[in-house]
Amino acid sequence: MNRNFMTGDRMTKIILVTGATDGLGFEVAKKLKLLGHRVIVHGRNADKLKRVADELEVDSLKADFSNLAEVVSMSQEIVEKYQKIDVLINNAGVFKTSKTKNADGYDIRYVVNTFSPYILTKKLLPILKEGRVINLSSAAQSSVDLDAMLGKVEMTDFEAYAQSKLALTMWSRSLANELGSDGPVIIAVNPGSLLATKMVKEGFNTSGNDINIGVNILTGLSLDPEHEKHSGDYFDNDRGDYAPPQADGLDDSKAEKIRETIEGII
Repeated sequence: MNRNFMTGDRMTKIILVTGATDGLGFEVAKKLKLLGHRVIVHGRNADKLKRVADELEVDSLKADFSNLAEVVSMSQEIVEKYQKIDVLINNAGVFKTSKTKNADGYDIRYVVNTFSPYILTKKLLPILKEGRVINLSSAAQSSVDLDAMLGKVEMTDFEAYAQSKLALTMWSRSLANELGSDGPVIIAVNPGSLLATKMVKEGFNTSGNDINIGVNILTGLSLDPEHEKHSGDYFDNDRGDYAPPQADGLDDSKAEKIRETIEGII
């Protein structure tokens, strides 16, 4: 039941999209479902999640990504329920929040944008081995402060967002290099700057650019064969091609420290 099957002449994939109750996550989940794939949507609000799952006629999973225990629990549920996940799109993210620390004292921007997708990816590796992980990064990237990761430094929303997105990009490359051909293809992507999402409207007070710019690249990265050879790379959709991330993003020793810090937390 959970294995790939054919729709016409196209192989149907099982695709998990986190943060899929609105914005870019919802739109990409909708497109992938229309293409005939089996989609699983994640969200933290039960009412919104049910509405989206009913509308798209897909499976759903609920977890608050600011709570690491809930992410672990959701990961275990997925492994138990599904024999295989072909694509994991780590889309869930936060830019602006009135509460900057979670119950454990860590910066929520880092927890949601960096820690939780790392935990989810690691926990799903046994059923993701031949699949893909698409991590939503950003054009906003700045050097990672390890004390900030641990919640010891106060930051503005933009500072926290930019650091957490570079940290995500760095662990993507580090984990991909470590796993090699024994793991999934892992790609970090800037889906396009200032797309028309709720996050952009609240954070930058702008209606944003056509959201389909992001939908199309996420669909391509998830499905197109040419991306299979780019595990560990960063795709910058503002440029329309693979490109180097911010300078620290290629520092292997810093990336290892980031992963060690996350592993220590979890």
